[in-house]
Amino acid sequence: MTKTGYFKEHFMKSILTHLMKIGIFTSLGWTQLTSVQSESGLEILFGGEIETEFVDVEGPGGFTNQDLTYNKVKNRSPHMRIDKAVLSTRINYSKNLYYKFELRFGDKRANVDKHYARWELPSFRTLVELGKNKPMIATKRQTEGYPLIGTAFWKGREYHITSKTQYKFGENIEADLGLSFAMKRPLGTDDAAEDKSFKMMVYNDYEDRDGQTFEYGGSLGLKVFGVSADGWYYTGKLIDDYDWKYNLGFLPGYDNIAESKDEWEEDDKTHWWYGGRVGVDRKNIHIRVEYINALDGLLPRNGFYVEGSYRIPLKQIKSVEPLIRFGNLNILRHEETMGDPQTWDREMITLAFLLRLNDYLTVKTEYYFLNEITGGSKTTDNDGNIIDNTFVKDNQFLLQLKFEF
Repeated sequence: MTKTGYFKEHFMKSILTHLMKIGIFTSLGWTQLTSVQSESGLEILFGGEIETEFVDVEGPGGFTNQDLTYNKVKNRSPHMRIDKAVLSTRINYSKNLYYKFELRFGDKRANVDKHYARWELPSFRTLVELGKNKPMIATKRQTEGYPLIGTAFWKGREYHITSKTQYKFGENIEADLGLSFAMKRPLGTDDAAEDKSFKMMVYNDYEDRDGQTFEYGGSLGLKVFGVSADGWYYTGKLIDDYDWKYNLGFLPGYDNIAESKDEWEEDDKTHWWYGGRVGVDRKNIHIRVEYINALDGLLPRNGFYVEGSYRIPLKQIKSVEPLIRFGNLNILRHEETMGDPQTWDREMITLAFLLRLNDYLTVKTEYYFLNEITGGSKTTDNDGNIIDNTFVKDNQFLLQLKFEF
């Protein structure tokens, strides 16, 4: 059977088998937004969400079915987990000023995920934010899985102060100007999708590091008759020496890049990234295209994605929405190294079916077709078995119930 044929068979089998498991969760409930008043008279709003997931990675699990390849999926067996349980609290200090924080709980950890104050200045049409959150250019996604470049560049949380000012030109034309000053996020690794076996290089969540640097950014946005366009640019310096030495410097072959040109140095601390996004959200149609280009030290990266969906309102439930996305992430100047997934070029196709039962309960069915260029080759073991290290079989199926309150 060809690899394409195997993908199709596995995808259809996963859909038919695992959609039956939705009934397991029907006994769960949800709560509407609750508001209370503190002793000092301030209004406090409580909300949150819980995501319960069923995950299955391509291929059978168990010891007898382990890969012969150098790179192995850690857990191919179907498994369930609480991806996150978030308790959100918002304190209203005035009509234009509030503070919000989110406590995030998972199967293995708990932390304060986000916390920030927002101050609206109506006379200037400006919103100021101070605290820990995603970068100001991050966008909301409809699927559980992020686009590859979303994971790499704007998923990680940062400490920042940002402002966004809106300008109106008639009824159907809007523009906005954004400014950002942030503690630079350290380089790190994260999962491309739900499986945690093969990490990719990302701008990680902020952590205090010796040699901390800052990042400066700006954005421009335009919305005309339902079509939006945004562009941004961020710049700063790599964290000295956590970024350039421990993350970039330990990549196999990174020192060879530095030696390839006289003007290049291994401790280069250059850091910038820019991108653009165009979207259409009219009636029930959603289309989005995004591109990002970045340079960290001597390592350039770039990627894009394009996605589209159509929302179908229904009578008994709120809506169903099929979605498809294709995206990639490329590492330049550096050859793929089989033993280091951070160096791999990647492509991912996401097929999703979003079932919104009402405003608070959503069932997400998603399948990720992953194509990683590993830099490996085909070899033969002592028993004559062909071991193909040019790719890994790690397509993934996700069934999620999301409860919002």
